[in-house]
Amino acid sequence: DASTSDDPPSPTDAPLKAAPLSPSLGLDSSATPFSPGSASDSSGYSVFSGNPSAAALFQPVGHTESLLSCDYIASLNPGPKRLCLVCGDFASGYHYGVASCEACKAFFKRTIQGNIEYSCPVVNDCEITKRRRKSCQACRFQKCLRAGMMREGDKKDALYCMVTSVTNNEQYICYSIYPSLKTLKLLVSEPAPLRAAPDPATPDSDLKTLLTLCDLLNRELLVMIGWAKHIPGFSGLSLVDQMALLQSGWMETLVLNVVWRSQGSADELQFAENLRLNESQCRAAGLHDLYTALRYLTSKYQQMGLNQEEVLTLKAMALANSDAENVEGAEAVQRFQDGLHEALQDYESSQRPSEAHRAGRLLMTLPLLRQTALRAVRCFSRLHRDGRVPMHKLFLEMLDAAI
Repeated sequence: DASTSDDPPSPTDAPLKAAPLSPSLGLDSSATPFSPGSASDSSGYSVFSGNPSAAALFQPVGHTESLLSCDYIASLNPGPKRLCLVCGDFASGYHYGVASCEACKAFFKRTIQGNIEYSCPVVNDCEITKRRRKSCQACRFQKCLRAGMMREGDKKDALYCMVTSVTNNEQYICYSIYPSLKTLKLLVSEPAPLRAAPDPATPDSDLKTLLTLCDLLNRELLVMIGWAKHIPGFSGLSLVDQMALLQSGWMETLVLNVVWRSQGSADELQFAENLRLNESQCRAAGLHDLYTALRYLTSKYQQMGLNQEEVLTLKAMALANSDAENVEGAEAVQRFQDGLHEALQDYESSQRPSEAHRAGRLLMTLPLLRQTALRAVRCFSRLHRDGRVPMHKLFLEMLDAAI
């Protein structure tokens, strides 16, 4: 029915949206560490900023619509506005695998869910523009298909948008030649660590610990995806393979971040500079299994005396060596892996010439890292399944892909 309105409200009619979460929003570098049960967590940026609508950034259990908008992602990676490939209006994000506006997204969704068949009253060649997109549904649907819209596309919307977005971040330095020490210099220039953002309006509790932790990990996931695109060789892979590696190895990189920050502690896990949890706090929050696994891996790396270059290289290798399924460019992925292996070997040969087998010993820790990451995935999946804490849409997508 051409009278059915699927157009979004105009900018003048649309309600104001809460400002998106951002690693750089109002975080006080002098804030004291957040520790559940203490009174020192009132400083720093609040998860909800005192605005109830900001809570909409979280995905309630059982809710199916994506709340992690590409507007938020675009705010992390400023660049030119994308246009809808169907009608030419401004795209709100990647829907069904294609940059498209809310109107064409809704039209395509309604068509495929209702198995609707259209017929063109003319010659199947109607012009589809923002003004004329409702004039012929048959030609509009055909243009959706020609643009590449897929029935299963929305399953990867958030990740697809992140991988295909353009980054212009000055803190990254890109080197095109590897293996060499330039690769290590690239990895060392990773983004600054994030800080936890506990909500000062929420009383100290196990729930507050989980809310703060899940928000932090979601922001780290967003930053990690941007970081991955600057690993030498990663952007040369096909989009399908980039997404496959990210979906398979994302948790390993987050685990290594925690393990590296916790190297100086004997019994705590340092998720951020201002978020440290000991065994009793993790047990109370239902994270004791995760605590045990992370502390065991931390002790292994403590014994080896890792430095930052090695940890960052291992992060890249964990992503490259993940047992990703549905890889379409096996040879390209193999070259990507080989380049990182050679970079690690070159680094160890030049920096630790007396330890001939150190690179091999580091590689042998990757299976344990993988096991620890799987335990982390199961832990957060259980928290979501039990309805204990709301989680962002992208974080949930990645959890589902890793199980």
